[in-house]
Amino acid sequence: MKATVRGTAAGSASGTPARDELPNLGASLRQLRFTRRLSIAEVSAATGIAKSTLSRVENDQLSLTYSKLLQLCRGLNIDIAELFSGQGSAAEARPSARRTFTLPGGGRPVAVGRQGYAYLCTELAGKKMTPMTGTITSRTLAETNGLLSHEGEEFTYVLEGRLELHTEFYSPLVLEAGGSVYFDSTMGHAYVSTGSEPLKILCVCTTPEHMIEHAINPDTAAPPTAKPVAVRVPRARGRRPRR
Repeated sequence: MKATVRGTAAGSASGTPARDELPNLGASLRQLRFTRRLSIAEVSAATGIAKSTLSRVENDQLSLTYSKLLQLCRGLNIDIAELFSGQGSAAEARPSARRTFTLPGGGRPVAVGRQGYAYLCTELAGKKMTPMTGTITSRTLAETNGLLSHEGEEFTYVLEGRLELHTEFYSPLVLEAGGSVYFDSTMGHAYVSTGSEPLKILCVCTTPEHMIEHAINPDTAAPPTAKPVAVRVPRARGRRPRR
């Protein structure tokens, strides 16, 4: 017994963490869920891993293979280091000098009906923002996917053309090139081009990519919180939803 105690102490003194101090997958996943306010069902939908498997992992009854671990991290849009960061925040687990870039004409293209988007700086996982450019050719609200919603907030800047922004609780807003708008993305919204030239926008969302993609294309897997919103007749300008 004494030899065991001395060995543990020596391990700690030499900088080697004791067994109880090593990162635990189940505890790390549970902490991440609580921090992001996600249910096991939502994590399952985002990652494609069965709810029963995730539950057993959190209860230390099952581990994950390396490929499954990567699948989990990709679905949650995080680095493996962030998953095992323990009680620390995501900012503490993330390097302080991260950088990535997208060359002109680059980005990951996503086509949705008459709308085309390009997700920017996709090589960087665990981003706090999702930047993208968009080319909108829908000329009426009927030509869009209807009013869509997803978690987070959204900033849109008109690069070219004229934007008509339809939202759930406001009258349509028209913005020329150089104009911008910031709004709550949980409110139903849709982009329409009303100018003589194609509408091009820069959009930045505080929402993970997979949730945005599910909002504009329900066939993609995502947590059930990201869902299309039924088209409603806009209310008078300036009125806000009742709380």
